Amino acid sequence: MIDKISVTFGSQAVLNQIIKRYPKRQLALFAGISGTSGVQLIDYSGKSPIFVTPITYRVVDHSGTDDWHDYLNIIQVTPDEQHRKVLNSRASDFISNPHQPNGLQSVYYLKAENNQDQKILLTTWKSEFDCLAWKKTAAAAFITYQNFKNDFTVDYHDSSYQALEQKQNI
Repeated sequence: MIDKISVTFGSQAVLNQIIKRYPKRQLALFAGISGTSGVQLIDYSGKSPIFVTPITYRVVDHSGTDDWHDYLNIIQVTPDEQHRKVLNSRASDFISNPHQPNGLQSVYYLKAENNQDQKILLTTWKSEFDCLAWKKTAAAAFITYQNFKNDFTVDYHDSSYQALEQKQNI
């Protein structure tokens, strides 16, 4: 199981140079969609970060098949201690549920290395449609904005990315 995921952001040209420099590393390149800007490179090898300024997450829980070639959704929440306990429990229930939503390939529950209070639900999907359909269900209620919108102490961010072709021969 992957125990660490590192992320960096930059131009596609610069991130493709990193991919070329580390061809044996497990890297996935994504472009922001639906109001999310930028290009990000994810290192899911579980090894020490290779990026100059990495954002590193520890994997708390995981299920599914690692497939980083389609659609990615990242929801970051920084709740207070009471909400964090509830969120941890509900995320665990979701991840351990054998009846996963259509199109869900994998789910990771993460915590930021530089902020242990920040929780991240990273999901990989076959398509954007599958992810959006899931977000409208009761099964997703524990992590949607609607669940946190009335608590002004919670920092909430939802972003989506589409996989880009990785250019190994640049």
